[in-house]
Amino acid sequence: MEFWLPVLPPSANRLWRQGKGRIYPSREYADWRHAMTLYAKRQVKELISVPYKLTITAKRPNKRRDLDNIIKPLNDLLAKLGAVANDNLCEMVTARWVTTGDGVAMLLEKAGVE
Repeated sequence: MEFWLPVLPPSANRLWRQGKGRIYPSREYADWRHAMTLYAKRQVKELISVPYKLTITAKRPNKRRDLDNIIKPLNDLLAKLGAVANDNLCEMVTARWVTTGDGVAMLLEKAGVE
């Protein structure tokens, strides 16, 4: 299954906030997650409820951005969309920055026997 999102997620460093004795999604993360859920819902073709592998390619917005900080919110979004039963089924992630295009492309595949 392939997905394309027009906007990178916030950095994993900015996903959560703490206050009044609880941890909650930051406004930036909540807004991104809501918008991308609406955008990508129609891209879901099936529910993967077995181990899977995820390939991510994204256009780097600036030299300071860490690649590994986009993995968690993207994997969580796949679970929220109903593309995967649970993101703990992810057995392999490949991610890389690219110099062309915009946004984020993801390829979601059932994991094979390795």
